[in-house]
Amino acid sequence: MTEEACKGVDCLYEGNPVECSTDAYHSEIRNALILFSLDCAYSNDPDRMQIALAEVSRLDNEHGYGMSAESPNNLT
Repeated sequence: MTEEACKGVDCLYEGNPVECSTDAYHSEIRNALILFSLDCAYSNDPDRMQIALAEVSRLDNEHGYGMSAESPNNLT
């Protein structure tokens, strides 16, 4: 895991929102947060898993990950 991804996971442990650039989020942080949530699920820590997935959702909206909810019919 890269240093930027470690900082993102550390923010979750501290209870702070993850702050990152769009490039860092798309290239490494998103995957690290999803893997962290899976690790929490396997460790029987559903609360922390939900927090991690909620943060992924928030960052997806902030950094424009995936298809836009406002215009799902526009594939451009």
